[in-house]
Amino acid sequence: MRKSNNYDRTYSTMRAITLVSVLSLVVGGVTMFWMHTEAEAEKKRSVYVVTDRGTMSAYLTSEQEVSTHECDLHSRAFIYAMFGHDKDTYEKHVNDALNLVDEPSGKAIVEQFEQGKVLANYIKWGSRTEIAIDSINRLSNGVPPHYKAYFKQRHFIGEDLKTELAIAIEYDIIKSYRHSANPHGLLLSNVNFIAYHQKEE
Repeated sequence: MRKSNNYDRTYSTMRAITLVSVLSLVVGGVTMFWMHTEAEAEKKRSVYVVTDRGTMSAYLTSEQEVSTHECDLHSRAFIYAMFGHDKDTYEKHVNDALNLVDEPSGKAIVEQFEQGKVLANYIKWGSRTEIAIDSINRLSNGVPPHYKAYFKQRHFIGEDLKTELAIAIEYDIIKSYRHSANPHGLLLSNVNFIAYHQKEE
């Protein structure tokens, strides 16, 4: 009888040890699988950016996210392309800018250039315009975000600065899709020229 009780105790102990071992194995396996999945996901989010100062590690954000940094870079790219040119770069810069703005706004600005005979004056006077951005301000974090930009358009003939025009615009930034001509996948929308009152902002 005593031997039978010893066997029962030994069997129960061995069964408990086996169950704990199996459970530990399952938990360990699930944990390792989860850690591996997370490491792979992290690896996919990691990107490398090559710059003049070397290669830097960065993180890929969700396609749905619109970062303030991207909006700022997109705004700057549009302003430099749409408002800074000469007779040789006018068409290319304007076409580049039209990829960064919604069609009604882009068309309205180009019509103003045509009415003002911008290209004809570049050819006639051998002039050019250069842009100096004063500020780009995000006024609303809503959807879409609302911006105001202040910049100077400087008109040169040769090396001589002839005039400097202060320009201010307000606009929304909406999502589009990313492609080589629009790397941020954004568009300026509802672009309006406004009075230049930067000091009041």
